Amino acid sequence: MKKITVRYFSQIGPDPGTRATDYETSAATVRELLHEIQRTRALPLTTNISKGAVNGAFVDWEHPVADGDTVTLLPPFSGG
Repeated sequence: MKKITVRYFSQIGPDPGTRATDYETSAATVRELLHEIQRTRALPLTTNISKGAVNGAFVDWEHPVADGDTVTLLPPFSGG
């Protein structure tokens, strides 16, 4: 098992904002991590996820997840 930090955004509800949680996973990629979280409902994701970042850099869904990483799950967004 890898110990990582998952950052995500709460879009609705009484307390919107960024959350960070320590998380243990056996997921090999960002895609596997997202599917694991969605399947188990381990984190209260309140919207669709459109992009991932690892250690502050945007990555594709097949990017590996390593012990100690910070993985950020981003909702859809647009400029204005």
